[in-house]
Amino acid sequence: MTFRRALERRVLDALVDDPSYVVDLAAEVKDHPITVEQACERLQADGAIRSIGGRRYEITASGRRQLADVGPATSGSDVRTETESRT
Repeated sequence: MTFRRALERRVLDALVDDPSYVVDLAAEVKDHPITVEQACERLQADGAIRSIGGRRYEITASGRRQLADVGPATSGSDVRTETESRT
């Protein structure tokens, strides 16, 4: 997962319960407000969040689906190790 996608995921996670201002989102996701504002602009363009005025955002149904569609990260456990490959 790229840094951008990871940040967008954290922003969506932060917006699940309540709308939030960019400054508050930045504090919650521990990133710079400008970087978070840019992530919000991308998420808004994708329809995952919507602006409700004053640099405040809320998650949309599409954003909730994005969160639900993202499965747990794979650890690569389905890849055989050198020891497992020996017969």
